[in-house]
Amino acid sequence: MSVTRIHVDRNILIWAVERVGKTVDEYVMENPKFQQWLDGTKLPTFKNVEQFARKFYVPLGYMFLKTPPEEVCPIPFFRNIDNQAHNVNVYDTVAEMQERQEWLSYYLRRIDIGKVEFVGLFSIENSAQDVCDKIREIFGVAHNWAFEYRSIDDALKYITKKIEDKGVIVSYNSVVGFNNSRPLPVKDCRGFTLVDDYAPFIFINSKDAKVAQMFTLFHELAHVLIGYSAGVGEVNLEQLSDLERFCDKVAANFLVPELLLEEAWANVGENYEVLSKRFKVSRFVIARRAMELGYITRNDFFRLYNIWINEPRVKANDSQGGNFYPSAIKKSSRTFLIHVNNALNRNMLLHMDAYRLTGLKGDTFHKILNSPFFV
Repeated sequence: MSVTRIHVDRNILIWAVERVGKTVDEYVMENPKFQQWLDGTKLPTFKNVEQFARKFYVPLGYMFLKTPPEEVCPIPFFRNIDNQAHNVNVYDTVAEMQERQEWLSYYLRRIDIGKVEFVGLFSIENSAQDVCDKIREIFGVAHNWAFEYRSIDDALKYITKKIEDKGVIVSYNSVVGFNNSRPLPVKDCRGFTLVDDYAPFIFINSKDAKVAQMFTLFHELAHVLIGYSAGVGEVNLEQLSDLERFCDKVAANFLVPELLLEEAWANVGENYEVLSKRFKVSRFVIARRAMELGYITRNDFFRLYNIWINEPRVKANDSQGGNFYPSAIKKSSRTFLIHVNNALNRNMLLHMDAYRLTGLKGDTFHKILNSPFFV
């Protein structure tokens, strides 16, 4: 019995390989038969095409196109690398979050939940201090709220719950969904915001250092209050847009209030390690605020910045101590899981759609909701 072989356009094959950051030569070295597909001397079977599409995270239908589809990230990303460069894992993560947001926004409108009132409340024409004051009012936190927590983990857990309780979905993850073979490099994505009047989403790369996660959380929260969707990776300070600079300023001013730094500086001086632990931010943020408040010069700041930027990166422990349940809850967002579960109970969502939206299989989904971690 003859095997049916399928013609796949050479341009599609090349596009599929290159979109994941490989070169054709590299892939041919790993899989010499691929050269025959490119040359047309031996075509793949349908099963070969299925396996190839799965390996390169390409929708199967794309394999039968004549020309590669144009994949453009739906939100601007600010990174040191060429902004036109495409990281398929970041792209797919944004798409995944968008799908969740579209469903949740529609669901909340159907059950007559009102808009999140602070979305788009400000613009960059406002002062950063006004935005900070509003954040404290909205979430009911004092200027020194972070001082009450000994660890950055506890501080992050506390403030994330505060933010989610007001209607913002916050997801912490470092891979695409639950696929550990598809990491999200910090250099490409520290976090992003998807603005929506009913269901604003914030994504934080949980592989980043915890103090960096804290800063990114408030940077992205500033995006929610401005009403502008965007993402950020590693980027030189001098290359930021005015809007990104404003969001950075909001985050820095909120996390390191002027009067508190003035008092702390008087007590410990230029001890960045101590100040970093107390304010739950990085040394960069402390030095930046010190520069803004006139404690150090601009030259001093960039001297420190250039020293610290070249130090080995401290990565967060993303394992949750080996326990899958708390990690899965953080990845999906506790609040998002609550909405999905409520929709199931109201017969407004099919179980298969709940599993697809959360990326969790049926048994795992229900075990998480019934676990002591989901309280």
